Amino acid sequence: MVNKFGEWLDHRTGYRRLVSALLIEHIPGGAKWRYVWGSCLAFVFGVQLITGVLLMTAYSPSDSTAWASVYFIQYQMDFGWLIRGLHHFGSQTMVVLLGVHMLQVVIAGAHLPPREVNWWLGLALLAAVLVLSLTGYLLPWDQKGYWATQVATNIAGNLPVAGPWLQKIIVGGPAYGHHTLTRFYALHVGILPPLIIVLIIAHLVVFRRHGVTFSREASGAYQRPGTGVMTNPARQMASSPLTDGWFWPDQAFKDMVASMIIFAVMLGLVIYGFGHKIDTPTEGRSLYDRLAHAGQDGRGANLDAPADAARPYSARPEWYFLSLFQLLKYFEGEKEIIGTVIIPNAILLLLALLPLFGYGRMRRFGHAFGVLVLVILIGGVLTLTGLAIAQDRASTEAAETFRKEVATADVLAHRAVQLAADGIPAEGPVLLLRRDPMTKGKELFGQHCATCHTYGEEFENKKPTASDLKGFGTKEWIRGLLDNPASPAFFGHTKFRRMNNWVESTRSRARKDGKEAELEKELDEISSWLASHPGRDSAAEKVPEFSRGLQPFKKSCMRCHSFKNEGGDSTPPGPDFTGYGDAGWVRLMLLSPSHALRYGIRNRMPAFRDLEGPMAEINQLEMKQLRDQFLKNAGEDLPEAEKKKLEENIAEATKVIQLSDIERELIIRFLLHDERVVFGGEPISGPAK
Repeated sequence: MVNKFGEWLDHRTGYRRLVSALLIEHIPGGAKWRYVWGSCLAFVFGVQLITGVLLMTAYSPSDSTAWASVYFIQYQMDFGWLIRGLHHFGSQTMVVLLGVHMLQVVIAGAHLPPREVNWWLGLALLAAVLVLSLTGYLLPWDQKGYWATQVATNIAGNLPVAGPWLQKIIVGGPAYGHHTLTRFYALHVGILPPLIIVLIIAHLVVFRRHGVTFSREASGAYQRPGTGVMTNPARQMASSPLTDGWFWPDQAFKDMVASMIIFAVMLGLVIYGFGHKIDTPTEGRSLYDRLAHAGQDGRGANLDAPADAARPYSARPEWYFLSLFQLLKYFEGEKEIIGTVIIPNAILLLLALLPLFGYGRMRRFGHAFGVLVLVILIGGVLTLTGLAIAQDRASTEAAETFRKEVATADVLAHRAVQLAADGIPAEGPVLLLRRDPMTKGKELFGQHCATCHTYGEEFENKKPTASDLKGFGTKEWIRGLLDNPASPAFFGHTKFRRMNNWVESTRSRARKDGKEAELEKELDEISSWLASHPGRDSAAEKVPEFSRGLQPFKKSCMRCHSFKNEGGDSTPPGPDFTGYGDAGWVRLMLLSPSHALRYGIRNRMPAFRDLEGPMAEINQLEMKQLRDQFLKNAGEDLPEAEKKKLEENIAEATKVIQLSDIERELIIRFLLHDERVVFGGEPISGPAK
C-alpha cells in the first residue's frame, strides 16, 4: 500500500527525483568528519529560523514595548526561556562555525578555481550572518544592546563622505530610538533571512556543480578544461568504488551526529543559564511550572536593564566583535578611520582575492597562501579578542572602573527584572529604574540629602550636619533616639539640645526614685507606638498596644510634641507626631520643614519643592507667606541689628531647593524602604511591602 502510494505521488509530483538530487551525491574519498561543518551551519540556521518565528509571535518591536515583550518571553511565556536561549546562543554558534568552515575550506583548497564563485558566496554569507547578529543584538532594547549598537553604528559614521549620511539612515534620525529599533527589526526579520536563504541555495547549487574537493585536486592534480584531465573530481572519483562515498547515508549520518553534538552544546549553555533570577519562592511550584518557566531561576540568556539614554553604560560589543573593538584602541583621533574602515575592508578585499592566486601553475602557491592568510587572520582575531578581555581584567585603574561599572549594571539589571514582576509602566520599561525608590530614589537622596545627613555607610559624608537616617522611623531608630539624642546618629551635629536635656533629667530622676526599669519599659512602649505611625488608622487605635504606647507618650512627650491637635504647649513646640515616620509625615517635612507642625523657625533644612512645574507659582507664594508670617510673629519693634539677624535666620529656615513631585516621592520611599515603583506623580497611600 505504501509503495503504491509512493509511486502515485511520484507520478504526480516527481518527488523522488528531488530527493535523489538532494541526497544521492558521490563523495570522492568517502564520507569524512571534516565535511560536516557546512551541514552543521545549515542545521543551526534552521534552528534560528524556527526559534526566530516563535519569538516573533510574542515580540513587540517598539521602544516602549520591546523590553517588556522580551521579559514576557524570558520569564512568563511557557518555555520562552528555552526558545530565546537557543536563538541567542545559536547566533554565536553560527559565527564560530563560519570561522571553522572557512578554515576547513581553505585547507582543502576548495576556494580555488573553479570554485571561486562559491567562495565569494561564502563571504557574502559571512557578512550577512554578522549583520544578522548585529541587528538582533539591539532587539531586546536593553542597556547592553543599546549602547553596543551605538559603538557599531558610530563605526559606520566614520566612513569618509557618506559616513554621517549612512549612520543617519541606519539610526533613523539624529538620535537612537523607535525608528532605530524598527529598522533593525526589518533587517533582522524581513531582509536578511530571505537573503541568507537565497545565498545558501546558490552556495549549494554551485557546490553541487563542482563537487567535493579531494586531496589530489587541492595539491595541484586538478587541471583546467582541455588538458585531458576531467574537471569534475566527483565524477572522476566515482569510477573508483573503493574510494567512493555517498552523501546518503554515509555523510548524512556524520552530519547528523555533529549537528546533534552542537545542539547539545547550545542546549547546555541555555540550561546552565546566564539570566537573572526572580526572587520568588519556589515552594509549591509544579514540575511543569518549574520547567516551563525556568527563566525565573536564571536559565536561558541574559536580559539587561531597559535601554536608557540618560544612564551611561560601559559598552562592549559581543565577543565576536571584540577584536575590532580592540583594534580601534590603536588608532585614535584622525587615525581612527584606519581601524574602522581601511583595515577591515582591506582584509575583506584580500579574502575575496584569494581564489585569484590559484590560477594555472600558481595553484600550489594559492593554496599555501590562502592557508597562511586564514591562519594569520584567525590568529589575529583571537589575539585581539584575548587582549581586549585581558585589558578588562587587568589591575589598571581603567579596568577596575570598568569592572565596577559592569557590576553596577548587573545589579541594575537584576533590580529591573524584579520590579517588572510586579508590572511595567505603560509609558515604557525605562521608568522601572527611573521611578524605582531603591535606585533613583537612592541617587536623589545622595544628591539632595546626603550633603547633610548620613545613611549608614552608603554615602560618603565626612562632615555631616544632621542625623543618620538609615532605619528612620523604625522601632530601633526611635529607641536609639530616646536613649541618646545627642549621638551623632541623631541630633549630635545640630543645635537641638532640649531633647537631650529632657532625656538626661528624666533618667536622673528615675535613678533617684528607683524607677529605671519602669522608664525603660515606657520608652520601649513609646518607640513601638511611634513606629506604628499613630493617628493614621482608626482601627489600630482600638488594640491594647496602642493605648499602652499612647499613655506614656501623653505622660512624657505631649508637653513639647502634639498629637492629633493636642499637646505641644511648650515654646517653641516640637514636631507633631501624628502619623510619625510614615510617607505623609516625611512628605510635609520635605515640603515645609519650617511648618508649625515640624520645626518652625528653628529649622535649617531647606524645603524641597517643584519650582518649575505647574505648581511653581503656588509653591513660591506659600514660602513667601511663611516668611512674612515669621516676621509678623516676631514684631516690628525689634532693634535693627536683631531684625537683620532674624531675617537671615528666616531666609535660611525657608530656603527652597528644586525637586519635582515624583523625585520627592522617590526619596520618601527610599527613606522608608518602600520598594514600590512610582508610576505617577501623585502620592500612593497604603502599606509598603
